[in-house]
Amino acid sequence: MPTLAARLRAAVPKLLLGSALLLGAGSLLSAGAAQAANAYACAPKIPAGPGGIFSINFSAILAGDTITCGDKEFTINSFNFNNPGSIDFEWVEITPLPGFADDLFSANINFTPSIVGAKAGFLDYSLKILDPKYRFDSVQLDSTVAINATSPGATSVIKAITGGPTLVSLDGAQVGPIPFQTPSPITVRDTWNVSARDVLTNIKDTYTQEEVPAPLPLLGAGLAFGWSRKLRSRVRAAGLA
Repeated sequence: MPTLAARLRAAVPKLLLGSALLLGAGSLLSAGAAQAANAYACAPKIPAGPGGIFSINFSAILAGDTITCGDKEFTINSFNFNNPGSIDFEWVEITPLPGFADDLFSANINFTPSIVGAKAGFLDYSLKILDPKYRFDSVQLDSTVAINATSPGATSVIKAITGGPTLVSLDGAQVGPIPFQTPSPITVRDTWNVSARDVLTNIKDTYTQEEVPAPLPLLGAGLAFGWSRKLRSRVRAAGLA
């Protein structure tokens, strides 16, 4: 009959194998339980009126979610809303002209119910123009705040664009539109800090775009350079005279 030590030596490999299988099963369960990011699309725009609109509740948002409206792709990177609510994405065409140069794209952070009392939060996202012939042209920040008259300027909403401007809205003031000719995509962080006696209902980010200027033809660039050299020579000759 095998000794106790021999039985233990024989059992160890089986125990190790069982542990490995359990660990593998656990990792598979974890992978299966992890939720994949979602891809959404706005409704088609309506010429000369409100465009496509899409709404998603805070509770349904995942990091990595993408929402496509017109020629814009909005990607949620990270967030802490600290309150129930939703984000509404709106694509508005001002006039029924071809292209997107006159269109507005807005992301509305709606707190439902409104934030009452001292709370802070943030939303990080990326915004991309899918049509390469356009770049960003302007940005505007707005917020809806009911303020307590004894604490003006206490509630702030700050929009920081990587490589672009930083906009600060105090007590619901509209900021912008501010021009910024920036290539796509951009990364944005919206942060809010609500005073203990104020109420924050909404934050609205609005963007416009323009066509990227065509590069100067090589022939035209050469002519311009030659003309510039002649002009400098004349200026130096006049100075010597």
